[in-house]
Amino acid sequence: MLGSREDFRKHATHPPQSLQGDMTYWLYKAMALLPLPVKYALARVAAFLLHRVFRYRTSDIDTNLKNAFPERDAAWRADITQRFYRQFTDVTMEILHASRMTLADFKQRVSVEGFDELERLTDNRAKSVIVLTIHQGNWEWMMHAANAHGDVAIDPVYKRLRNPGAERFAYEVRSRFGGEPILMEKVARNVLKNRRRFRALVLLADQSPGTRDNVYWTEWLNQPTGFFLGPATISRLTGFPVMFARCRRISRGQYHLSLLPIVETPGQMTEEQIIDTYIRTAEQTIREEPESYLWSNRRWKHRPPNQDT
Repeated sequence: MLGSREDFRKHATHPPQSLQGDMTYWLYKAMALLPLPVKYALARVAAFLLHRVFRYRTSDIDTNLKNAFPERDAAWRADITQRFYRQFTDVTMEILHASRMTLADFKQRVSVEGFDELERLTDNRAKSVIVLTIHQGNWEWMMHAANAHGDVAIDPVYKRLRNPGAERFAYEVRSRFGGEPILMEKVARNVLKNRRRFRALVLLADQSPGTRDNVYWTEWLNQPTGFFLGPATISRLTGFPVMFARCRRISRGQYHLSLLPIVETPGQMTEEQIIDTYIRTAEQTIREEPESYLWSNRRWKHRPPNQDT
């Protein structure tokens, strides 16, 4: 059965579960059993504790907001920060809840547009498509929603989580309904092996690249930012078009996903131009709904090589 412990070991090849990892996994499984309204009540309590008591990454959040929006004042940043914590804890609970949701549930909670463009870009599903997105809205729900609405095979590309229990839980959630999560370091081989099969390769491309990755540096949200060039390399080598997945929060537990074409002919563009197209679309999306972005992420922990001290 896909998502079983044996399947996790076979496909993900992660380190053996530790006691801490096992405890984390079963804690997540137990919390997933709670009704969604109860999860939301816990989320509101958690938001208060993280923000006001434990001060979880408050300095990182304020610094990120200050750098990204230098024209905004402290009162605006305080408002966005409070709204961020509420949405952050809501989304955390929603991701736990995803392990027990059906395709009908995702279809009811996430509306989707852009399948006409997907059909056009892929020549009516004759070739795959690369879908790039960011940590905004509910990035886990939207993948299953695209499957529910359009019967699209979704294969998310991911980086390992540090906690093996959290890693196992995330793998099980993402591999539901036939999805095949692919480790970042294995994506090139996987793409070459399955290049003739139609699917959507989904990447959260706003993650901080590793120090040994092929990194492209540019200005993003008013500060030097590195981006992994891997998605652009794959697009150019395979000819797969690129779409941007924009997930907007409509209300609590309700989202709207827009699939936007951003690269139609990758062979006519450089890798840097392909990533630049993604970067500008991502920044516009964040500026339109800043409270939904993952500002607690230490996205700017690396500096350009010529600025290292």
